[in-house]
Amino acid sequence: MKFLDKMAEKIVPIAQIIADNKFLLSLRDGFMVAFPATMFASIMIIIQNFPTTFGFADKLPEGVNVFLNDFFGPVGNATMSVGTLFIVFGIGYQLADKFGQPKLFAGAISLSSFLMLLPFSNQDKLGTVIPISKLGAEGMFVGIVTAMIATIIYSKISAAGITIKMPDSVPPMIAQSFVAIIPGAVPLFIFNIIRYLFTFTKWGNAVDFVYQILQQPLMGLGGTLPAVLIAVFCMQFFWWFGIHGTLVVNAVIDPIMNALAIENYEAYKAGATELPHIINTTFMGVFVNQGLQLGISITMAFFIARSIRMKKLMKTIIAPSIFNVSEPMTFGLPIVMNPIAFIPWILAPLASTTISYLAIYVGLVPRPIGATVVWTTPVFLSGWIGTGSIAGAILQVVTLAVMVLIWVPFLVVMDREYLKEEKEQLSVE
Repeated sequence: MKFLDKMAEKIVPIAQIIADNKFLLSLRDGFMVAFPATMFASIMIIIQNFPTTFGFADKLPEGVNVFLNDFFGPVGNATMSVGTLFIVFGIGYQLADKFGQPKLFAGAISLSSFLMLLPFSNQDKLGTVIPISKLGAEGMFVGIVTAMIATIIYSKISAAGITIKMPDSVPPMIAQSFVAIIPGAVPLFIFNIIRYLFTFTKWGNAVDFVYQILQQPLMGLGGTLPAVLIAVFCMQFFWWFGIHGTLVVNAVIDPIMNALAIENYEAYKAGATELPHIINTTFMGVFVNQGLQLGISITMAFFIARSIRMKKLMKTIIAPSIFNVSEPMTFGLPIVMNPIAFIPWILAPLASTTISYLAIYVGLVPRPIGATVVWTTPVFLSGWIGTGSIAGAILQVVTLAVMVLIWVPFLVVMDREYLKEEKEQLSVE
């Protein structure tokens, strides 16, 4: 316990700084702007591939499969494939709000600054076009950095009062538009200079430069098992101290995980036989800790627990745990600052992550398709949807069983303590 106390003294303040950082908070909240569109795209691609997922595509008339592909297939082009556009606008919007500046215009300027850096080309029949890949995974890192820099410049100039002020008689929205002209023009001009300078390089544009030099190596590193295990450890460690570890860690790793997810989604949509990545947002949401609370609550409530406290608590946890709501267990058991819970709380998701990774790596389970699986999706169903295969659901059953086995000995210790306290209470009465 002394060791944990010393760790807390050093690490918890750092975690709190991360959790309160305006740039990381804006990054986290900016990603949520893309959530409705990407969620819709995920549902559509699941419907599109429903016959293939359940193994009866070859039994359907050819016209049905053609309809599914023609009707649902293009949805991804307007949603998941251009997700960086939503994220860039969202980051600019959220960051300007934290600087106390007009957020709508900041979002628009951030988006325009990002578009300024993209490689436009002229096609005889189509006119001016942008490769759609630059609006998705390939452009994500450039989009994030651009949104932050453009918003900082915009906000600093706006806060300094270097604006065009209109008379009070001018309608407010028109007046605000004029106020945003100078603060918006400066970042746009700067990013136009950057765009022009990159035309003299071998990459030709900033997106390809960042993707090849920085983003691909980071994605390669972030998509490895050791990197994910470190991320999972930090999530659980912060949670044990009462800090929302998921929010803290996701603020750092989301750009990498989302880029990996989009690449898998694009490959899956194109009908690739093997998707490029094992680790991505889908993997993190489906295989790291999914079903833990449900497995523990059922096992303890109906088979192992002897104390009234443990039985009642676990029965209470069952309903919310079906939809992966963990707070009743986290704060009701409790897990926070509970030395008995520390080891299984850390070890169980690390074991689940490792088993899942290895099962996918050796080919027992398909790679996650990159779809956005809502975190409240029940276990088994989420594994099926996340991989497009029943093997994903079976893998969740295996990892759930392993996590329960890790937890049970420690819960038995707690249960005995509760039972002892209850017997002492009865003897006093």
